[in-house]
Amino acid sequence: MAEEIEKEEGEDGSGAAEQPAGKSKKKLILIIAASVIGLALVIGVPVLLFVSKGGDHKEISELDEEAAQHAKLLPEGHADEEELLEGEEPLGAFFPFDTFIVNLEGGGYLRLQAQVEFHGRDVPQRFYSRITLARDALITLLSSRSAKDLQSKRDKEELKNEIKDVVNEILRKEEVKKVYFTQFLIQ
Repeated sequence: MAEEIEKEEGEDGSGAAEQPAGKSKKKLILIIAASVIGLALVIGVPVLLFVSKGGDHKEISELDEEAAQHAKLLPEGHADEEELLEGEEPLGAFFPFDTFIVNLEGGGYLRLQAQVEFHGRDVPQRFYSRITLARDALITLLSSRSAKDLQSKRDKEELKNEIKDVVNEILRKEEVKKVYFTQFLIQ
């Protein structure tokens, strides 16, 4: 056993038998060089491909602009008109309000997401400048209700009509056709 330890430590007792210093330095340099080259390839090739396709990017953005202009001419649901049944009206433009979370009268809270549908194909321009007024009025309306006031289907339909009336009053025109709830939670 002692002979094996002496062989491992070497004759001078300094530890493992020394390898020639030149070979280990060359191996280390080769490993570092290979790592640098590999890293350059991994990063460089995608960057080169991205930069070389810069000319095509302009053509794609021009096509996107044309598509956006075409989309403005053909609003959402434009194909629906061809599929309308007799007496059925086409959908108007929709505007989704941010989520309302209000405390209800008598305790609890209401989390509500609502969208308004307008008569026309576009959201009226005057609506955008009055969104803050509409949200304020709707928060006041919603927080004046109790959980008991919002339980039945009829109560919810009544609330939709009141929301429609409030927004139309703020717009000073009969622009909103209908209100839809996309989330309604009372706790």
